[in-house]
Amino acid sequence: MSFLTEYSYRQLIERVEIKDIDRIDKQFFKTNIFDNDYLFYFYNQLELKKLFAEKTLLSGEKRHILVYQEVPERVDNLNFVLSIEGNVKYHKNHNCQALSKGFKNFFMPEPVVLLEKTDAEKHKIIVDEIRNWFKRKNYTVERYENGEINDQILTRDFNSTFPKKFKIDKITISQSEKGQFKWYIEKKTKGIEQTEKSFNYDIFLDEIIELIKGRDFLCNSKTMQNLSRYDFLVRKDNQSIIEYIENSIQKGYLKEVSPQFINNFGIERLKNFWKSHLDLKRKSMKLLSDYFKWTYNYGNNTFSEIFLEDYNLKPCRLCYNETEINKMLNKKQ
Repeated sequence: MSFLTEYSYRQLIERVEIKDIDRIDKQFFKTNIFDNDYLFYFYNQLELKKLFAEKTLLSGEKRHILVYQEVPERVDNLNFVLSIEGNVKYHKNHNCQALSKGFKNFFMPEPVVLLEKTDAEKHKIIVDEIRNWFKRKNYTVERYENGEINDQILTRDFNSTFPKKFKIDKITISQSEKGQFKWYIEKKTKGIEQTEKSFNYDIFLDEIIELIKGRDFLCNSKTMQNLSRYDFLVRKDNQSIIEYIENSIQKGYLKEVSPQFINNFGIERLKNFWKSHLDLKRKSMKLLSDYFKWTYNYGNNTFSEIFLEDYNLKPCRLCYNETEINKMLNKKQ
C-alpha cells in the first residue's frame, strides 16, 4: 500500500512517457480523454498528453505507456532560496508526519531569475551568494513565520547588498503591502483522498460548462483563441515574449495574429489575458483529474511500490522508520 501527496502524484504524471502518439487531435481527445469539443481547446499538446497519461495510468490500461525508463533525480530548482533536490517520495504510513509537513521556501528575486536565460554562469553564482547570505543572516522560515523578519526587511537588505555588486536591478519597494515583493511561499502538503464519496457528476458537468463559458468570453476572437495556446509564455520577460510571438507569426503558427498585435494590444495586457486563461485551464484540469480518480476508483493500492520506484519515487524514510519501530513494539508486547 502506497500513499502519495498531490505533489508526488503530479510528479509521477510528469514522468510518464506516452509512446506511439505524436499529436493528440480533437477526435482523439473526445474518444480517449473526455467527450467535449470545447474543452479540447483549453490545452496545448503537452497538457493534452499529461491528461491522457493520467487517465491511462488510473484506468490500468498501460499499453500506451513506457513503464521502464531511466528517470533522473530531481534537479535543484534555482528559483528558490532553499535548495530543492533529491528524490520524490511515496509513503507507507498514512499517518506519516511528512504527509502534512508542507512546502516552505523563499522565492529568488525576479532580477536574479531572469539571468537564467541570458547568463547562466552569473545566475548560478548569484543564487549561491543569496543562499549563503540567507544562512549568514539567519533568515529562516521560522523567523519569517514568527514576524522577526518580513518582506520589506529582506528587500531592503537585498537592495543594499546585491544590485551594485552584480550589476542587477533592485527590487521595487511598494508603499503598500499589497504591491510588495513576496519572498515567502508556503503550500500545504496533503495526501490524495479517494473522491467517490464527495464527487458529484452533475456538479462536475455544471462547473465544466461554466469554465467553457468563461473561456469563450475571454477568448472572444480568433486572435485571442490562437494566443491562448501560448499562455506558457506568461513567466518570460517581455523581450522573450515579443521575439517568440514574432517568430511564430513569421513561421505561420499564428495565422490569425497580425505583426502589429503586441504594439496595439500591449504586453502587460497580454500577460493578464494569459494569467486569466491559465486560471481557467488549471481549474478544468483539476476537475478532470477528480473525475478520472472517481471513474477509476483511485485508492492507495492503485500504484504498486515497484511501479513507483520504476519512476524513481523513493520510499519516505520517516514513515518506514515508524513502521519498523511499530513492528518492534508489537513483538515486545
